[in-house]
Parts: sequence; C-alpha cells; structure tokens
Amino acid sequence: MRPLARLPLDPAAFREKFGPWAVIAGASEGTGECYARQLAAMGINLVLVSRRQAALDALGAALKAEFGIDTRAVAQDLTEPGAGLRIVEAARDCDVGLYISNAGADGFASFFEDSPEAAHRLVRMNISTLIDAANGFGKRMLARGVDGKGRGGIIVMASGAGLGGQPNLALYSATKAFEINFAESLWAEYHERGIDIIGIAAPIMRTPTLLRMVPEGFDTTDVYDPADVTHNALAGLLAGAPLQIVPDGPGQEKQPQVQADRIARLIGFVEFNKQFTAG
Repeated sequence: MRPLARLPLDPAAFREKFGPWAVIAGASEGTGECYARQLAAMGINLVLVSRRQAALDALGAALKAEFGIDTRAVAQDLTEPGAGLRIVEAARDCDVGLYISNAGADGFASFFEDSPEAAHRLVRMNISTLIDAANGFGKRMLARGVDGKGRGGIIVMASGAGLGGQPNLALYSATKAFEINFAESLWAEYHERGIDIIGIAAPIMRTPTLLRMVPEGFDTTDVYDPADVTHNALAGLLAGAPLQIVPDGPGQEKQPQVQADRIARLIGFVEFNKQFTAG
C-alpha cells in the first residue's frame, strides 16, 4: 500500500477534549472500523452505527474485550429519511464529545442510466443525515463547555472526488463537495467557540468497499491504508485543522497547495466576518 506519514497525536489530550463518548456513523468495516479501534485504544466509549447489527455487535464485543470500553450498537440505514435524528436520539444518554460522519458510497453509476431514487438515497446519506446529526450533536457540544465555549468535535469523511467533477461519480462528487464546504464553514463559525470540525478529502483506500467495487486483480499497491488516513484525521482534529486533503489522483502534486489556499481563504473569511458580528 501507499505510505502516509502519521501525524503526532496525544491520546490523553484527545480523550480529554473529545471523550468520553464518540459516535461513528458507518462503523462496521473499513475506515469506520479503523476509527473505532483507534478511539477505543484511547479509552473512548463508542456508539457504533451502520445497517448491519451483527457486524456492529461483533466489533463492539471485540473492542470491549480488548480495551475495556463501553459500546452501543445502533442498526440504522444512513440513507433513510430521518436517520440523523435517530442517531442523535440513540445516543441521548451519552456524553458525546465526537461525531464522525463516515458515510460511504454504493459504487460507480451513470447518472442518466441510473434511477433518480438512487441519487436521492446518496443525497440523504451524505447530506441530510449529516445535517441532522451534526446539528443535534453540535448543540449538545455547545452546552458541554465552560466560560461561554463549547467542547467537542466533528469529523466529516468526504473525498478527493469532492474537489471537482468526475465521470460516473456525479452525485457522489457533488455530495462530497457539500461535505467539504459544510465542514469548512462549521469550522469557521465554531472553532473559536471551542468546537473543532475537520473535513477529510480522503483518497482511494484499501477498504472492503473498494475491493467490492473494483475488478478482480485490481492493483492495490498505490492505494492508502485506511488506518493511516483515519489516524491523521484524528490528529488533525486535535490540532484544530479545518481540512485535510490526502494527495491522490490526477493533479495530486498540486493538492497540498490547494489545501493551503483553501485554509488561508477560510481564515481570511473568519476575520472578515468579525466586522459584522462585533459587539
């Protein structure tokens, strides 16, 4: 697999800021499972959400046995209307300091040949569910802090596909662009109020979803290890970064500068907007 240098991450500092409970939407395998294992290793309790109850139960039992944390398995299809509201309700009695939106995709699709309902399912998963869950958990995080500030964080697992259009990924690319802009905007509004938000423009990773999508014999030597990507997302959240673009695909040599330019623009707008909110 393709190497990715891991950023420094202080587990005690992370647990203090984003514990004692984290909610992972899309937790049963791949990047979701990587997040779950890394958070469990830091002693953070987990609400695990996906469609597959049995997979969640097995993962929760394994993490509890290995790390001694508490877990809760919530079977929820992220494409259903109201899914985000139900996720918030399922964790109503947990002191949630971290929400991870880790929704994936169903595969490649040709927009005109596919059904409109398939497109709407993707919009509900990547946009509507994220909106409701981020709003519900964000309100609770605002109330967790002291001295007028909140405490907590949100990770939005977007994709490099959100940086521009791609063939056979019209809706996926568009919804991932929403996720990136949504995360950046929330960071600009709430970072100075004690809540960290980061958008991850994720690369192609060797996950079960990828292996189900690609032809047999597909060369995975140039794809990333999801454990490296999720580790750096956690580290970036703790460091207060609004965005991570993991270089991948055509034009990847320019992507570090794209990330720097987007962050600089975002910081500029934070300062610009203060003239309208002063006093």
